[in-house]
Amino acid sequence: MRSIIPILLAIFMASCAQKEVKKEYAIVSGKLSNSDIESVRLISINGDFNKEIPVSDEGQFLDTLFLTADMPHRLTDGINHIVLYLEKGYAVHLDYNPRDFANTIQFEGDGADLNRYYLQKQDKNREIEGMDFKTFYGLKEPAFVKKVEELNLAINGLLDSTVNIPEYVREKEKRAIDHYSIIQLAQYKDFAHADVTANPNFTVSENFEDERSSMPFLNKEDFDYSVFYNSLVHLHYKEQIKQRAQKDSLVDPNEVFFQVVGEIPVENIKNSVLYRTVWGSMPYIQNVDSYYEKFMSLSTNETHKQEITDAYNRIKKIKPGANSPTFEAYENHAGGHSSLEDFQGKYVYIDVWASWCAPCIQEIPDLKEVEKKYRGKNIEFLSISVDTDRSYDDWKKMVVDKELTGVQLIADKAWDSEFIKDYQIKGIPRYILIDPEGKIVNAMAPSPSTDALETTLEGLGL
Repeated sequence: MRSIIPILLAIFMASCAQKEVKKEYAIVSGKLSNSDIESVRLISINGDFNKEIPVSDEGQFLDTLFLTADMPHRLTDGINHIVLYLEKGYAVHLDYNPRDFANTIQFEGDGADLNRYYLQKQDKNREIEGMDFKTFYGLKEPAFVKKVEELNLAINGLLDSTVNIPEYVREKEKRAIDHYSIIQLAQYKDFAHADVTANPNFTVSENFEDERSSMPFLNKEDFDYSVFYNSLVHLHYKEQIKQRAQKDSLVDPNEVFFQVVGEIPVENIKNSVLYRTVWGSMPYIQNVDSYYEKFMSLSTNETHKQEITDAYNRIKKIKPGANSPTFEAYENHAGGHSSLEDFQGKYVYIDVWASWCAPCIQEIPDLKEVEKKYRGKNIEFLSISVDTDRSYDDWKKMVVDKELTGVQLIADKAWDSEFIKDYQIKGIPRYILIDPEGKIVNAMAPSPSTDALETTLEGLGL
């Protein structure tokens, strides 16, 4: 890796000097200072492009990218998440210290002003919202609407004051700002305020504005550019599927899903709705073979097909009675490191969670009660956190503050840990039960707050 970096940097500089000929690819490079990060990952907003880029021992990376479309991408190093606009012909370079991102990030090359604007927009969001999700969506309706309007005006003002943004990108960004307001209002109306205030009967006033009824959901350009429009489209088709399933309760809901998605006339939107739903749902599907085959027959995106096939093959390996995937040398909060084989000879109940996961935290009191009831019996209770480096200290503190019992571990690479991938864990909390021989009893075991868990454990003679 060390020997090719100077050559790649020379290519980068040459591409900047020869802008008159637009190439069929983009070049992205970077320098991470004071870092031992081994790779960064670049993901397109529409999900069609996903690539891991290695980082050299000196903290440098560079790659030539054949993009599916000109659009914003998310670059992540495992700690920071950066919005990066890329087009064919672009050469983009960024320097920063991952541990001091806000004070060190610098952009060079094509789109530098636009990429700086994206960062400023994030800061403006935090400045005006100025609160966490619960507080923000817990505002009373007039205050919430006013806050959304204030944010919209501020971001538009920031965009207007930023120079060197191509006009065709500026127009898409203006629509994206409106999409952000629309989805904030939609979430407030549909579920967010009711959830955070614990008021399931909440309804908005008659004059509450909801622009979804009049907006189009088949705009390919906006779908590729705006993560907020992308989310609105997915919410729209989720509602379409729900409504059609309610009309005919005798039809398999999964069949309804494939019917609705198959009718979407815009190929990249159809593929995205199909992929995102199947990616999240497949681990929970009983007839997974049929579900997988239906996906493969409808999708025309080869990258999506490859990823879903990998997920399908992993799911087939975690049936009851199969040998459990293993993990090695996970950090133990009590000190040292632990591997799954350390607990062989006992049943193992695994709770996969994170310090930021509210549903996970809600289960903690029940989990502690179950652990207490079965203490001294042939079962070990493990909690595996998928907290990232950014929230590592939060994990350490929460274990102490919540007086968590059982064995407290943290996965080596958070969501990218092989154990997490092998069990196809797409959401948390997630519970796994393994027998004394290391074989799977249930890859989706009951949660501690349900009677089903104790019924299961008693059925095993515990």
